[in-house]
Amino acid sequence: MANHPGFGVLLTRLLNHRRMDVTWLASASGTSEIELRSVVSGVPPLASQLDDLAPALGFHADDLYVIADVPAPEARIPWDPAAGSGIASLVKITMVLPSDHRARVHRLVDQLPHELRDPPSLPPRTYDQHQSGFGAMLANLLCGNRNLHSLTAAAKTLALLTDGRVYLAASTISGIGRGRVPLTPDLVTGFATALGISAGDLAAIIGVELPESSRPDDPLAAEMAGLLSNCRRLTAAQAERVCNEAKSMLVAVPNDATGEDWNRVYHQPGRWWGAPRR
Repeated sequence: MANHPGFGVLLTRLLNHRRMDVTWLASASGTSEIELRSVVSGVPPLASQLDDLAPALGFHADDLYVIADVPAPEARIPWDPAAGSGIASLVKITMVLPSDHRARVHRLVDQLPHELRDPPSLPPRTYDQHQSGFGAMLANLLCGNRNLHSLTAAAKTLALLTDGRVYLAASTISGIGRGRVPLTPDLVTGFATALGISAGDLAAIIGVELPESSRPDDPLAAEMAGLLSNCRRLTAAQAERVCNEAKSMLVAVPNDATGEDWNRVYHQPGRWWGAPRR
C-alpha cells in the first residue's frame, strides 16, 4: 500500500482531475498564491489554510484535515466513542422515512447544541496514514471523522449507504485502515458515497482509476451522507435522543404487507415497525 505522499501531491492530483490550477484556487480561496505554491511544493499546510481552501474545493474543512494528515483543532474532533452505534441506527431508520419526516430528523440534529465533553479515557482509534497510506485515510474519514468510531457501526453504515454493494466485515474495515486491503474502484466509490465526497475526486486523490461507466447518483444516499457528516459533533446521549425521535416516526407494518411495498426496520413481539417504500 502506497504511503501518504503529502498534501501538495494530493492537491495537485485533485486540481488536475478538475482541470483547475493553483492560480484559480488562490483566487477562489483568498489564499496567497505564493503560500499555495509552497504547499503544492511540499510545505505542510496550516489549519487556517485548510479552512480557507475547503469551501473553494467543496470539501468540509474537517475532511481536508484528515486528507492532509493535519491535526484538527481539539474542539472539532468527534471524540465520543460511544456515539457510533446510535448514529448508525439513526441512519438506518431515517433512510426509510418519508421526505417530510427525514427533514424533521435533519432539523433535530441541526438544533442540538454543541456540548462540551471531557476527553475520553482512551483516545479514539486512528490509523497511521504515513505508514498505511490511503486505506488509513479512508478509515479515519469514515470511522473517526463521522463519529462512528466502532468498526461495526462503520461497516453497517457503509453497507446501508451503498445499498449493500459494499458489505464488509468490521475486520475488513480494520484491514483497510492498516493498509492490508487493496483499494479497488468499488471500495473507493463506496467510501465516497458514505462520505459524501465525489467518487471522481476521491479516486483522483488516492490514485485509483475508476471505470468510465458509473452508477447514477443516489439522492437519498447523498442526503444520508450529509446527515452522517452533521452527526460528527453529537454525543452518544444526543445521538440516542435523535434516534428515538426518528424511531417514533415509524409505523406498524400491516401483517399482510409485502417486502416490495414496505421497509421493515425493527421487530417487537408480534409486530414489525417500518415505513412504506418510496
